[in-house]
Amino acid sequence: MADLKTWWDMPVGEQIANAGSEVARAIRKKNKNDKLGASEFCIHAIEMLCYAKLDPKNVNRRNELSYAQEEILDYILGDNLYQNDDQSIMKWYDAFIR
Repeated sequence: MADLKTWWDMPVGEQIANAGSEVARAIRKKNKNDKLGASEFCIHAIEMLCYAKLDPKNVNRRNELSYAQEEILDYILGDNLYQNDDQSIMKWYDAFIR
């Protein structure tokens, strides 16, 4: 990512869609049993969502963004306590793709 200001200049939907691209890559790596690749893409998506949470315009979405972070961590790197699958994880991100 270039810098935080460039990220904050994006509309929230674009921020979430970009994070969703990283989540999709993490899922593909997970499905190929590439744990290192999955974790790298997952962590990048978490970082992007963290930047989105810091964006002043997203103050009312912070809980939603935190929950999204928690879900992908659980699904990609954790024990899948929320019992998600690929489609249930991507459904939220897909809503922001134009």
